[in-house]
Amino acid sequence: MTWSQWFPLALVCLLGAMSPGPSLAVVARHTVVAGTRAGVVCAVTHGCGIFCWALLMVSGLGAILLTQPAWFDTIRYLGAAFLFYLGCRAVLSGPADVSLTEVDAHTAGRRAGWEGFLLALSNPKVAVFFAALFSQFIRPEATLAEQLVIASTAGAIDTLWYVVVATTLSNKSILARVRARAALLNRFFGAILIALSLAVLVSR
Repeated sequence: MTWSQWFPLALVCLLGAMSPGPSLAVVARHTVVAGTRAGVVCAVTHGCGIFCWALLMVSGLGAILLTQPAWFDTIRYLGAAFLFYLGCRAVLSGPADVSLTEVDAHTAGRRAGWEGFLLALSNPKVAVFFAALFSQFIRPEATLAEQLVIASTAGAIDTLWYVVVATTLSNKSILARVRARAALLNRFFGAILIALSLAVLVSR
């Protein structure tokens, strides 16, 4: 893949990653509640999930999923349920503990990692996005190496974008202000996730 072919692909992947959605809300919430490490871990594992979707789609196997409405709807319902669970947990949680112990921080990081990965995998709209995107960039004779480059580009750009989000929110002055309103922000993020879960259910 030449530079002129790769750059438009990378740009579209970046724009897709930057679009507001549940991923932004979840990465932001983990950063605000548990700190930089949890936010970055969530960003990295979310990028791994995006890589898995991208590799599935670029290999052609994802096309099978899109032609099976029952499979696609199953993923959609599971994704909506997962968002609803995350939203309810955020709404019902108390103020964030800003003085996490080492054990607490490890637990928060592990939870952030699983949530980031599962959030990416349970979002069927990612498959639709990549199906539309890769139809413009992938060649029928593309080699395995080229497919890996395309999938890695999508995963790496997603990871880098959300790492930027997490580290930006981790700025001491910003973090101090948002943590002062931790309970309100928890409910705000939770309400967003619940609303998005309902939107996923009614979307086609």
